[in-house]
Amino acid sequence: MVSHMTKNSTAKEDLVREFRMREILAAARRVVARYGFQGVTLDRVAEEAQVAKGTIYLYFPNKDELLKAAVEQGIEDFTSQLRAEVAAAVTPIEKLRRLVEAGLELSDSHRDFFKMLLLERNFLAASPDCPEAAHMLDLYLAHINFISEVIAQGVQADVLRAHDVHVSAFALNEAMRGCFQQRILGLTKRSVAEDADVLLDLFLHGILNNHLKEQ
Repeated sequence: MVSHMTKNSTAKEDLVREFRMREILAAARRVVARYGFQGVTLDRVAEEAQVAKGTIYLYFPNKDELLKAAVEQGIEDFTSQLRAEVAAAVTPIEKLRRLVEAGLELSDSHRDFFKMLLLERNFLAASPDCPEAAHMLDLYLAHINFISEVIAQGVQADVLRAHDVHVSAFALNEAMRGCFQQRILGLTKRSVAEDADVLLDLFLHGILNNHLKEQ
């Protein structure tokens, strides 16, 4: 009986700890969005999370570890939601469209955070020689591989021509990032759907005039 109660108590404590950690990480991302990476302090994160500063130290030894975990969790949440959105689509083209639309929608919904992430080179570093960036590199490559899988489904269905899907996955991801940069800089008033149309048209049809494609 005591053992059963102890297990229940431990499980509850683990859930509380997981919930509190996610709340702190979410608060850290909001602080990043508001002040930039250089403006993050543990005092600001504690105030945003409505916890004592000492509570943060129960989970993270320093600010750098907190920021690293916050960024990684933010990216993992983004990719998880993106996968769920794409999974709901049926045909290869519908999956591609949902990939682009949902990617832009999710980026827009956390615009300030992703803007800061794009500007912060330390967190964008994906060099295998940098141990601190190893997990970030894994997350990035997992995202690219997911895009590759979506494109490969189109190739297998004979909707897209056979080609190196990893190359096109990198290209599509960079096109989406460029589109997001254009949006956050206020250089376009297009809706997400309109931007998705533009990107998919370029990705699927290229920019060569149709009458020249047969030459």
